[in-house]
Amino acid sequence: MYSIGAYQVPVKTQAQTSILVRLEPAKEEDMPIAGQWNFNWKELWKKTDFEYQNIVKLSDNNTILGLIRYAVYLTDENIPYLLEVLHLESVPKDIRLVRPVGQWLLWYAVQTALNFCNLNQNDEALVYLDALETAISYYGDIIKMEPLGWVTIAPGEDGYAFRFTVTGARDFCQRHTNTYGDSQTIDS
Repeated sequence: MYSIGAYQVPVKTQAQTSILVRLEPAKEEDMPIAGQWNFNWKELWKKTDFEYQNIVKLSDNNTILGLIRYAVYLTDENIPYLLEVLHLESVPKDIRLVRPVGQWLLWYAVQTALNFCNLNQNDEALVYLDALETAISYYGDIIKMEPLGWVTIAPGEDGYAFRFTVTGARDFCQRHTNTYGDSQTIDS
């Protein structure tokens, strides 16, 4: 499993108060009930190959605020070279109690890529994801991922591909830390 452990990370409540929440690998019992989330996380858990994939949660007092599922791809020589974000979901904005959620989950995945993947210094992708059309401006304008173009996500469903190079990944993590604060490692 490709994981960087467990963290406490700062978020803001709706009242703009800073609190610490947990960012860590999820367990099967953390998977939310189908119907309450867009993705069927219990089914995704069953399909996850934990040798090369992981599911990470952001939670506050055992309440799941968001989940991310990613895969690490290896070269023929078994060297990790790319992390792909497969699924990323936060609780709906109308019931979200803290922010940012998705950015901390993405930060975890990017840090995993920076820690495990071969850090090529050219313009190759280090982190890759396909976004739904409704999230294109989020990944392009807020996260500042490099846009690659339209792709087919599933039959009849198009998405937009984004990537971080090593430089882009480091820049994102630095911007994120400058904006929201530092993470602290904790025991999981």
